[in-house]
Amino acid sequence: MIKKSEWRAKIRGKLLSFNKTIPNEALQASGDVLPKSSGMPDIKEYGSQESSGAALECKFSNMFYLWLEHNRYKLKASTKMKYIFLADSHILPVFGNSEIGSLDSETLNRFAYDKLKCGRKDGNGGLSPAYVRTIMLIIGSVMDYAVQKGYRAPLTDTIYKPSPKKNEAEVLSIIRQKELERVLCSNFEPTATGILISLNMGLRVGEVCALKWDDVDLINGVMFVHSTILRITDTGRGKAGATVLVVDKPKTKASERKIPIPSGLIHRLKKAKELSVSEYVVSDKSGFVDPRTYEYRFHSILKKCGIPDIRYHSLRHTFATRCIEAGVDAKTLSELLGHSGVTVTLGIYVHSSMELKRKQIEKAELMLDRY
Repeated sequence: MIKKSEWRAKIRGKLLSFNKTIPNEALQASGDVLPKSSGMPDIKEYGSQESSGAALECKFSNMFYLWLEHNRYKLKASTKMKYIFLADSHILPVFGNSEIGSLDSETLNRFAYDKLKCGRKDGNGGLSPAYVRTIMLIIGSVMDYAVQKGYRAPLTDTIYKPSPKKNEAEVLSIIRQKELERVLCSNFEPTATGILISLNMGLRVGEVCALKWDDVDLINGVMFVHSTILRITDTGRGKAGATVLVVDKPKTKASERKIPIPSGLIHRLKKAKELSVSEYVVSDKSGFVDPRTYEYRFHSILKKCGIPDIRYHSLRHTFATRCIEAGVDAKTLSELLGHSGVTVTLGIYVHSSMELKRKQIEKAELMLDRY
């Protein structure tokens, strides 16, 4: 007997489904019972499988889907689809038929180094450290789950997870920011409104594109961020490279947040709402705008302003940097940006300018009163 596990994600008002088959004996041995193909999942959890003597036998592919099913309520639909894409593209072709108990740290780490060196599907070099890190995190989680369920002994060595390269983010100078805002304030197109929101409130591009007027409380001066638009691999089409847009919750629970609207932005938003033809703040049609289309329009505006091209995410970096320069405390900024903790904010998004560094050095000199 074969049971099917079905996950669904709401995409543009439709249900996207994908199915994976898992042998019944694997389900029974693990203690996880998959949901029926119709209706809500009927889940019954049992304790970890006890094993006396040799570990139970199970293919890596089966264990992957068991692990995915075990975490079905913890993972967003878009995350599940991403993990399945990575597994189908890189992990299962290599380890799918291997017994979970036969894999060791050396084999897995050699796989990671190979992916860094020549892991691209088109044969043109290796995958990025961040990409390989995600792949190895999936493998590590599956192996840990296998240990928990009694299918294998713990690995004797650590699985290699490459650290992603940290590139210094571009931040607009104060002069450039003023130039851009001057042009935007005389442009009442939805794209310009969205850029001002990101520049003054730190929203990500997906969050801006998912923002509805219902999320903007102009009376109390508050904006609610609880959705984002993602482009993910469409596993339902069976076509290489096919993607689909998904309206989903933000990347973390902390990303669902309530942000005070700057007083200078209130009047602009009121005017933009009067002129809007969409329920979405940055859209010029009935539905939401594709983030790719929105970013293309953003780059066009930069070109017209004569401002060197930057990534849209740099607006978020710029907002964070201006806040730090203005003396906003790290805790408050972390909550405004929707980070899980202050360390993330200080370590990734805040890039101190040379001018700010010089001022801090001068403060230290004044305290010593040496000159």
